[in-house]
Parts: sequence; structure tokens; C-alpha cells
Amino acid sequence: MAIEKIKCLRIIGHRDKLFEVAEALVDTRSFQPDDPLNFHSDIKMFIPVLDVNPYSETIDKFNTALDSCGIKCQTVELNGKKVDDETIGEVDSLADRLNEFADRQLKLESEISECSRNIEQIGHFLNLNLEIDKINQCRYIKANFGKLPKESFEKMQNYSDNPFVIFFPYSHDDDFYWGLYLSPIANSDDVDRIFSSLYFESCGVLDLNGTPEQYHKEQQQRLPKLRQELENVKAELEMFRSSKQSDIDFYYSYFAEMQQKYDVMSKAVAYSKSFVIVGWVTEEKAEEVTEKLSKIESVECTLTNGQSELKHSPPVKLKNNFFTKGFEFYTEMYGLPNYSEFDPTTFIAITYTILFGIMFGDVGHGLMVMLFGIFMKKKKNNPLGSILIPCGISGTIFGLIYGSVFGFEHLLDPIYSSLFGLSEKPVSVMEPATTNTIIYLAVGIGIVLVSLAIILNIIVSFKMRDKENAVFGNNGLAGFVFYVAVVAALISQMMLGVKIANPIYILFLILIPLILIFLKEPLGKLCEGRKEWQPESWGGYCVQNFFELFEVLLSYVTNTMSFLRVGAFVLVHAGMMEVVFTLANMSSGFGYVAIVIVGNIFVMALEALLVCIQVLRLEFYEMFGRFYKGDGRAFRPVTPVR
Repeated sequence: MAIEKIKCLRIIGHRDKLFEVAEALVDTRSFQPDDPLNFHSDIKMFIPVLDVNPYSETIDKFNTALDSCGIKCQTVELNGKKVDDETIGEVDSLADRLNEFADRQLKLESEISECSRNIEQIGHFLNLNLEIDKINQCRYIKANFGKLPKESFEKMQNYSDNPFVIFFPYSHDDDFYWGLYLSPIANSDDVDRIFSSLYFESCGVLDLNGTPEQYHKEQQQRLPKLRQELENVKAELEMFRSSKQSDIDFYYSYFAEMQQKYDVMSKAVAYSKSFVIVGWVTEEKAEEVTEKLSKIESVECTLTNGQSELKHSPPVKLKNNFFTKGFEFYTEMYGLPNYSEFDPTTFIAITYTILFGIMFGDVGHGLMVMLFGIFMKKKKNNPLGSILIPCGISGTIFGLIYGSVFGFEHLLDPIYSSLFGLSEKPVSVMEPATTNTIIYLAVGIGIVLVSLAIILNIIVSFKMRDKENAVFGNNGLAGFVFYVAVVAALISQMMLGVKIANPIYILFLILIPLILIFLKEPLGKLCEGRKEWQPESWGGYCVQNFFELFEVLLSYVTNTMSFLRVGAFVLVHAGMMEVVFTLANMSSGFGYVAIVIVGNIFVMALEALLVCIQVLRLEFYEMFGRFYKGDGRAFRPVTPVR
């Protein structure tokens, strides 16, 4: 719909009131601080306030303890309660206790992992009737137990001329041979280097005492004890968390809010005994915020419209209705509009929904996409759900036009006959004549949407007082006249058999607009009244802009032809479902039903994914690139949430 109006708020007050002001601003949940130095030309008299949060160390310690123990917190109302020095000691003690649980849990998890790994590794050497400690006592031979990749084991023959490079496999799995290699002490470094190049991994068997069987048994007995001990620690932690959850939530909420207040204070600058804070509030909340600040003694605030502060890049908050709200996800993906642009969410909501429906026209598939969107939105709280719901409805509507229900192309013929007196569905996609019409309509859709994108750019450019792009740009008036004139000439010649491209038509509607596009920069500077409107070198300018003009002409063609994919996907859907029913007709009974169901699921999932991507590509590359910059920043007011 639109970008919500923003106001710039400037606050000046006595230094002693800084914390109180920051507290009031955080309480409003409507203020986004900015750097005051960007709003003043003479900044020599300003110095940073540099108020340090006295709770920083406690906050870091407390939050680290919560994260280590995986404790989830909820924000609660503080109701005026505060944390004093005595309470800080309680918070430190609570954090220390939680860290103890975390350390014990981490240590046990490490021991369990190591024990499991030892059991797995030593299992490859069971029934090896060797006492490992005696092998370690050998004075002239060095042994190394481990695993060797199968590919490396096959390469061992490359070292057949070295009598000391010998690997004795004891067991193997799908990827490795497990065993040992022996080498004389004098040659051990060279042998180790060779086996290292073969990706040999030692498994630490040499650290054992006794036989592998004895160690394996010991580890198997130790593992369940460690797991039980870990469960006990988790149970203790859960009991402790349950008894302290209310205190934890309070400390979490208080510290989060204090952090936000000091973040606001850190944006302030001081001069003499006063401070200055500058930031942004929505027009809707501006009166509420200023009223709250007016109650603080020795504090003054002023408001200015965001439109008059464009050089400071006002943040943007989108304002859309229930239908277009979900499509903000795509707008933000491309980039938020700057404050002087318009919100393209409504544009993308309408065009995306229609294009998706055209390309995904099937009553059954459309209903399934809609239901999946409802599930994503209600159960998973996924923003894509709000997009899939209208897209599914659109697919259902166009499915009624195409007469397709889960690929059954004539299932709705009786309805068309009884309601509209038709012998069959309105559009038979796979008929040759209809196929050509679909392709022509797809190109027509492209022409309309590209033209609409150029018109939007003209409007936005005039709004931003950018006469150069509004009048002389390839997406301005000159570009619009050229594009429409060429398209009109081609359509009248090819489809109507009427030749309208006479010399006067070509001169005024094609050549002159091209010349204006070619001379965009100097003409734009002339319109703005600049004295230095000529390029430094006309020769260099002409060469550079010749190639740029060629690229512009190419973009008109490629952007328009890209919409052929709209018609192509209409045909692809019908073709894929025809393949499914061809395979199903080769079977009967349960086989027929199974192939139809599986085929529909496959086609629906694959086509929904492809159509979503392809329509988004058309939006971003063929349309957004012509009228939309997307270089804005989001409005994010301070809120006490970590």
C-alpha cells in the first residue's frame, strides 16, 4: 500500500536527565536512535557521552549461562521493580550455579562421546590376541594401529620396493581397512610420512593396557554409567530451572531493557552540560512520544517531517493490508524502498499472484497449494504461507479456465455445459491453435508489464525530482515512447497487416527518443541548469554511450521475450500431466491409481517450486530493475528483547 510516514525527533536536555529520557524512549517502543553528528554541520563542540552500562559484565555472564544450559526466557512486565547491588550478587550466584550445571553436562557429554568412539574403534581389533603394553615395550620396532581408506590400501603396491611400508589389515568396512603397520625405529619417520600421505588415521590403540577385549569390555560397562549420570545432571538442572524460572525471566527482562536504554544513551552526544539525541518515530506514535518526553523537566524536543530529511536517509516501515502484507517478504528480499520511493509490495502482490495462477493453472493443484499455505502460516508461522494462499487461489481460478483438475482435462465439462452452454472447457491448452494464442498472450503480458514498469519509473523519478531519468532515461518518457512505438509498429505489421511505420513515425517516435536516450546525461544537466553540462570528451562519451545504447535496445527485447516462460509453463503443466496419464493407462486397478497420485504429487511439487522461482525472477529482473532501487533501511525501534 504505502510507506508509513516517519518523523525526525530531536531531543535536547540537561545531562542529568539523559537516563530518564532513554528510559522514556525505550518504554514507548517507537523510537529508533540515529547518530546526531550526521545532523549537524558543526560537530566540534560535541563529544560522545560514552555512558557505560554498569551491568555489562553481569549481563554477559548471565546470558552466557542461560545459553550454555539451553534455558528459554520470556519477557515479563517489570512493574517498577529494579535490580540493586544486593540483587546483582544473587544474579552472579545464579549464573555460577547454572555454569556449574553446564560444565558438568559438557564434561559428561565429552566423556560419553569419547567412550562411544573408543568402543567403535576398538571393536575393529577384537580377538587380537596381543597385549598392547608389551608392544609398546619393543625397543627396535614401532607399531601404529589405525584405519586406511580403501583407495589408499589399493595404492600400497606403489611402495612395493620399500620393505618397511607394509600394512596388515585386520578388519574392514565399506570405506576403510583397519589394522596396523610396523616399522624399524630408525626408519619410523619416513614410514610415518608415507602413511600420512595415504591418509592413515591412528586410533590410539597403543594407549591401552592389556588386550583390546579387556578394554572393550571396560568401555561398554562405563558407557551406561556415564549416560545415567548425564540424565541425573539434566534432571537436577530442570528442577533448579523450574524453581528459579520466575527470577530468571525477571532478570532477563530487566537486563534486556537496561541494555536498550544504554544503547540509546550511547547514541547521544554532549556539549557543556546538555545532551542531544536524534532519531526517528512513526507519525502515528510521534505525539505519544513527545507527550511522554514533555513530562521530563529541562528536556525539549522538536519534530520534522521525514520528507524534509531525505539526505539523512529516514528509515522505512511498510504499511500493507492483509492481502499484500505477506509479499513484504519478497520486497525485503530485494531491498526495502528508500523513503522517497513508493512501496512496490502491492505491485508485486498483484502481478505475482496473477502470473503464478496463469503458469500453475489447475483446480486440484491450486487448492493443495492454498491448503499448504494455510498450514505454513498457521502452524509454522512461515511468511511464505501468506504468499502461497493467494497464489493457490489464483491457480484454482485459472485451473477453472483451463478445465484441469489434477490433470483430468475434461472432468469439468458437464459444469461448463450446464452453466454456460459450452460443449467443453473454455481453453484447451494442448490444441495447436490455442498453443499459439498462449505464446502470443505471454508476450503481450510481457509488453504490458514492462510498459507498466517504465511508467512507474517515470512517476517515481518525477517524485524524486530526477528529471534526467524521468524524461531522457531508457526507463523514462523517451524510453516509453520508443518501446511503445516499436511494439505498436510490429503488432500492426505482423498481426493486423497494417504498416504504420512511415518515415515521420520512425523519425519522431523511434529515432528522436533514441537520440534523447543517447544524450541523457548532458540533457539532464541542462534541465537542472548546470553550467558544466558537456562531457569532458565528446568522442569518449559517444563511444561509451553507443555500447550502452546497444545494451538498452537488447534489454527491451530480452525483458519482453523472458515472459515467454509464462506461456511455456502453461504448456509444460499440461504436457507433464499428459505423460503421467500415459504411464497410468499402461496399468490398471491399483497401479493406475498409484501412478496418478504419485505423478500428481511429483508434478505439483516440482512445478510449484519452479513457478515460484520463475515468477520471482520476472519480478526482480524484468520489472523491478526498471523502476525500483531498494536501497532503504528498515525502521527498527528499540525494544527490550535480546
